[in-house]
Amino acid sequence: MPATELLAVVERDGFIESEHRGVAVLIDPEGRVIEAHGPVERPFLARSALKPLFAATLLERGLVELEPAHAALASASHWADDEHVATAQAMAAALDVDEASLRCPPMKAPDGTQRRFAHVCVGKHIAFAAAARALGAPAGYWEESHPLTAVLREGIDGAAGESVPGIARDGCGALVFATTPLGLARAFRRLAPDGTGGHRFVGDAMRAHPTLIDGAGRPDAVVIAGTGCATKFGAEGTQAMVAPDGTTAVVKSADGARRAGAPVALAMLERAGALPEGTLDRLAEPLGLVQRSAGEPVGLLRPVV
Repeated sequence: MPATELLAVVERDGFIESEHRGVAVLIDPEGRVIEAHGPVERPFLARSALKPLFAATLLERGLVELEPAHAALASASHWADDEHVATAQAMAAALDVDEASLRCPPMKAPDGTQRRFAHVCVGKHIAFAAAARALGAPAGYWEESHPLTAVLREGIDGAAGESVPGIARDGCGALVFATTPLGLARAFRRLAPDGTGGHRFVGDAMRAHPTLIDGAGRPDAVVIAGTGCATKFGAEGTQAMVAPDGTTAVVKSADGARRAGAPVALAMLERAGALPEGTLDRLAEPLGLVQRSAGEPVGLLRPVV
């Protein structure tokens, strides 16, 4: 990603130990840019940060019916905790989806077995499989030629207010659509409490079920529970976050690391007045931003934008 900016640094006893460069954008509830750092209109792959938007699209097209916990799992990147696997099983049963029909590969479940229900992206795949059946094309929902691809692409186009500039293959076997950081912010803004339709439903589900989105004590769950924001990370350093008032931040770390995304987004939202002053300081410990020596605090991962 050319022309990136310095987003955050890691300090230890006065030394800058690491730097995270990338792109970040903050928009107000009307979609106007408040802050832009780097090329925010350059296409990139948001990866799993698109999951809530996919779930909202399927709901708005009437292709699936999801209870809130299942909408949260469809938006999630989980860690195969008991809660996640049990919810995946219940979701698949509710939508009449066979585990063997899913494209995502098996991963280790809490009981030590290899299950597709334990895959980080299984909620998305269950929703996709059910939607594909509703479209009359139950096989191959991960193919670019499948009718589901056009539905998802149109949903991202409409929410982002821009045309998808390309498609790639995600790590789980499904497709991922390119967006711009600015377009992703405008799409994610629809998940705020004042949103409508499927987007509002999914945003509410994320806020109601933070541990289904990421897992107890993990960054997205910490932020959702601690701020009321709906937030989702994506592989290779993406973080999208919408505050309760609709102010929205998107961060893309050029090095692919996850750890800078949430603090940079929180810092921008706090600066804009969308979150109370001191929010980032309050969450620094549970987000793992504090650097230590034998348990003693000696530094911090600190946003610089």
